Amino acid sequence: MESIYLYAALLDVLAYRDLLHLDRESGRLDFQGKLSAALRIFESVNEAVFQVQAISDTIIVTCRDHGHFPEFLNLLRSVFVAFLQQGLLVRGGIAYSQHFQSNHLTYSHAVARAYELESSVAVYPRIVLDKNVVDMYEVASDLPPIRSRNLLCVENGVFFLDVLTRDNWTEVYDYARKIYESNRNTIRCDESVISKYIRLERYLLASTHAPTGAAGFVAAIEGV
Repeated sequence: MESIYLYAALLDVLAYRDLLHLDRESGRLDFQGKLSAALRIFESVNEAVFQVQAISDTIIVTCRDHGHFPEFLNLLRSVFVAFLQQGLLVRGGIAYSQHFQSNHLTYSHAVARAYELESSVAVYPRIVLDKNVVDMYEVASDLPPIRSRNLLCVENGVFFLDVLTRDNWTEVYDYARKIYESNRNTIRCDESVISKYIRLERYLLASTHAPTGAAGFVAAIEGV
C-alpha cells in the first residue's frame, strides 16, 4: 500500500439529516438538487492537483503538493461560498499527515485528523486549519507564505479559513442572512443551532471587509 503525506480537507453539510428528511417527506429532491449545484464548483478543478470525493453529506478534498497549498485554500473558500449560495452551511477541518491508498482501501491519518477538527473544533460554519500546519509554514523557509495572504483568521488560538474578501462580503452576508431567515421558525428554542448562526454573524461583522454600520441578522433578545 502506497504511503504519502498530503493535505486533506473534510467538509460536512450541516443539518443534513433534517434536509434529507424534508426530501423524503415532500417526495421531492430539493436537497439533492442543491447538493449537485454546489458540487459543480469542482467541475473546473485540475484533478491532477486536487482530488475530490463526495459521499452523502461529506466532501473530502486532497492536495499532495506544498506549492499548491495557497490555491487549495482558495478552492475551499470558493466551495464554502458555493454551498452558501445553495442555502447550505458547511463546516470542516484541514490537516496534513500520512495517507495510505490502494485500489480498494483508503487509510488516512490526514482525513481522520480533518474529521476531528470538523466535528470537535469547528463548532460553527467555518473550516478549521490544524495548528501543526500553521507551525510548519512558519518555520519552513521553502514553503509559500500563507499568513500574509489574508487566507486565515485566528480566534482563541484556533486558525480557520477566512472565506471573506472585499469583493464577496456582501454576497456571503446575504446568503447567510437568507439561510437564517428561512430556518428561523424551525430553530426556535434550539440553542445549539442558534449559537452557530450567532458565531457566523459575529465573524461576518468583525471582518475588516464589513461596511460601516453593518447590522446583524440573528433575532435580538426580546423582553417579556
